[in-house]
Amino acid sequence: MNTSEIINACEKFLSDHDLESFKLLYHHYYKSLCFFASEYTKEESLSEDIVQDVFTQVWEKGLELGGASKLQGYLYAMVRNKCLNQIRSLGHLQKYQAHETPIEDWESDESIRIVKAEVYREIMASIEQLPARAREVFELSYLTQLREQEIADRLGISVNSVKTHKKRARSILKDELKHLFDLLIILRL
Repeated sequence: MNTSEIINACEKFLSDHDLESFKLLYHHYYKSLCFFASEYTKEESLSEDIVQDVFTQVWEKGLELGGASKLQGYLYAMVRNKCLNQIRSLGHLQKYQAHETPIEDWESDESIRIVKAEVYREIMASIEQLPARAREVFELSYLTQLREQEIADRLGISVNSVKTHKKRARSILKDELKHLFDLLIILRL
């Protein structure tokens, strides 16, 4: 989805509490918000629960944003606050402080976390646009981390076909995401 479609969906949701617009916003932001939350929680299922809670709250209470341009920042702020509250309430504070960054420093890292989450969203959107078989092979190889023979067995194709689909997917993604290359190096993603 392009920016104008997101803005239109947000405006329609804000003005009409439109379910279809809400679904578009949900699908656009869900994965990147989960990735963002997991930077705080380090637990995938907890991150997904937090993002679900945020979207449930947005649906039930609506938004008092003053415009569609503030939606992205609002969602990230809600997720961050819920993550920090969840960590504090579950008594995981020492675990997270020992694991990576002290909780006081998280706010200073927030912009980097948001950029990482948006890069992740863009990468996942590009993966979803791959041709069906190339996407399937790419996901099994890089996201599920199956070996080429396992992929071939699962899909009922030859190992050479697996290699061809992987090469095709990498080539397409390289072209689609070349504008992110410098950013990926800087952020060490």
